[in-house]
Amino acid sequence: MKATIGLIAPNKRISDNAYRVLKDEILNKNLIISLLKEGNIVQQAEALIAKGAEAIIARGGTYYDLINGNISVPVVQLTYNTEDILYSINNAKELGDKIILILTKNVMFEIEHWKDILKVDLELIKFDDLKDIDKIVFDIFKKYDNPVVLGGSYTIAKADRIGLKCVEIDNSETTIAATYHRAQEIMDLIITDNKHMQLLSTVLDNVNDAILVINNEGYIEHINHNLQKFFPLVTKQFIGKKLNDALPELKFILEVINGKRFVNHILKKDKYILNLNAVTVKTESNKTGVVCTIQDLTEIQKLEENLRNKLNPKGLSSKYTFDTIFTKNINMKSVIERAKEFAKTDSTILIYGESGTGKEMFAQSIHNYSERKNAPFVAVNCGALSKSLLESELFGYVEGAFTGARKGGKQGLFELAHKGTIFLDEINSLPLEIQSRFLRVIEEKEVMRLGSDYVIPLDVRIIVASNEKLLNMVEQGEFRRDLFYRLNVLEIKIPSLADRKDDIIPLFEMFLKEFNASDKQVTDELAVKLKEHNWKGNVRELRNVAERYALLKERMNFDFLSDLNTDINLITEDLKIDLKELNKTVEELVIESLLNKGISKNEISNILGISRTALWKKINK
Repeated sequence: MKATIGLIAPNKRISDNAYRVLKDEILNKNLIISLLKEGNIVQQAEALIAKGAEAIIARGGTYYDLINGNISVPVVQLTYNTEDILYSINNAKELGDKIILILTKNVMFEIEHWKDILKVDLELIKFDDLKDIDKIVFDIFKKYDNPVVLGGSYTIAKADRIGLKCVEIDNSETTIAATYHRAQEIMDLIITDNKHMQLLSTVLDNVNDAILVINNEGYIEHINHNLQKFFPLVTKQFIGKKLNDALPELKFILEVINGKRFVNHILKKDKYILNLNAVTVKTESNKTGVVCTIQDLTEIQKLEENLRNKLNPKGLSSKYTFDTIFTKNINMKSVIERAKEFAKTDSTILIYGESGTGKEMFAQSIHNYSERKNAPFVAVNCGALSKSLLESELFGYVEGAFTGARKGGKQGLFELAHKGTIFLDEINSLPLEIQSRFLRVIEEKEVMRLGSDYVIPLDVRIIVASNEKLLNMVEQGEFRRDLFYRLNVLEIKIPSLADRKDDIIPLFEMFLKEFNASDKQVTDELAVKLKEHNWKGNVRELRNVAERYALLKERMNFDFLSDLNTDINLITEDLKIDLKELNKTVEELVIESLLNKGISKNEISNILGISRTALWKKINK
C-alpha cells in the first residue's frame, strides 16, 4: 500500500505538470497538491499533513523553511535536472544576452560544457543558505547592465522586486514524477524500518533475559519487561533518562563505552544471583552504545548440576567417518573435502540429498572429524514421529506436563546432545509449531522442557538434512523463513547415484564382499544393467540389490533387478491409493513398507493421497 504524499507546488505550471503526469496517483489519493501561498509555509505543510500526507515534497526556499520548521513528517526536495535548467536557459535567452544562473550547491550542472554548446554568456552562482540570496541578487544588480536572473521561485521573487529581468526554472513532468517516486521509496524504507523496530521491541520484550540498551552519552534507549523482575521500579518511562540517575546500581556498565568488557559478570541483587553480559553496539564500525543482557542464575546453577549428573551418553555415539564413505567420483570427493572444512566450525549445517544418499553417514563423519567427536551424537528422524511425540522427544518434559508423562520428567534429545552434535533428518517434516521452538534453541542456545518455567543452557552443534528444497517450502509458507536462514549457514549437497555413475560398479562389488559373495563376478552384461538402472533409492537401494543378488543362485538372471525396479516404480509413480477401502492390516503393511524403503512422510502422504496429519494419525494408532 502506497503512502500519501503532499506536494507544495511553487507555481501553477509545476502544479499543472504534476496533475498531468501523476493523474492516477491523485485519483487514488496517493498525492495531494497544494499551490504555494503567501504566509506561513509550515502551516501550509501541516494542513497537508492533516489531510493525510505522510511526507512533503517542496522546492527551493520552501524546502529549506520546512526542514528548519521541525514538521512531523519527512520532507523531500524537488530539485532541477539538467533538462529543466537547459529549457529555462533557452527561455532566458529571449530576454537578454547575459544570464546569471543561481542554484543551491546540491544541484549539479556542468556550466562550462553547456556554455559552449548553447553559445550563451552564462554565469553560475551557488549558495548554501537562503539568507545569501538578497546579497547575491543585489550584487548582480550593481555589477551588470540588463542581466537575466535564472533560478528558483524564492530567487526570482527577490530579483523581480529590485527590477531585474528573471526567469523561474520549472520542473518537467519527468522530474516531478521521479521525485514523487523517490518520496514513495523513502516512505517504504521508513515504514520497513518502523516495522523492524516494532518487531525488535516485541522480540526484546519476550525473551527470557532482561535487556538494557544505552547510548554513548549514557542515556537509556531501551528496556524490556524482564528487567522489572530484578529492578521492580523500572518502567518504560526510564527511557531517555541518564543511567546514572535511573539505575545507579548498573552505572558500571558505562565503562564498556571506554573499552572495558563485562562477560559473565556475576551480580547479586536481593534474592537473585545475576549473570550480566555487556557489549558495545556498533553501526558501520562506529560505537553507538551498549547492550546489556541479564540472566537469573539462582535456579539455573542447580538445574545445570543436576542435569549433568543425569546425562548418560550411552548409545549416543557415531560409527561412520569420512574414511568409511567409499567413492571414486571426483564430485563426491569434493563434497567430502567441503564437509571436512565445515567440521572445523560450530556453525549449523544443512545437508541436501535424495533418499539413500547417505545424509546421516555424512553427519556422523562431520561429528567424528570435529572437536566434539568424544561427545554425544544424537540422531532423530523428524518424519518418523508424530508432532506431540517429536516435541517431547526433542525438548523433554517435566513431571506432570501431560497425561502419561514419566515420573520425574525426561531429558530431551537437545539436552542429551550437550557438548556434542544433534542431527535432525527430514527437517522438512518438522511441524510449524515446533519450528518456532527449534528456532529459539538455535538463537538462545538454551532449551525449555514442556511444562517447565526455566531454561537449560546448551552447547550443541546442529546438523539438519532434507530431501526436499526447503526454500520452496519457505515460499509456500510450509517452513519458517527465519528458521531456514539460521539452518542454511553451511550447505552440503550430496550427489545422487545418477550423478556418480562411476561409483556404481565399485560400490556393488564392495557390497558383495560385505555379504560374503565376492566370488560372484560383475559381468559386462550385469555392469550395463546396473548402470542403466534408475537408482531412485540411491546407495541404499544399490546395497539392497547387492544383497538380493548375493543370495540368488543364478549368476546371469536379472530378475532380481527388474523385480526391484518394478517395485520402486510402483511407489514412485503418481498413484493415489484409497486407504478407506483397505482394512487396517493392509493399511499398516503399505505404510510400513513405504517407510522401510526410506520414503519420507511427505512423499508417502502424496502417494497415498492423504494429508500428512492423517498419515501421522495412522502411524501412531
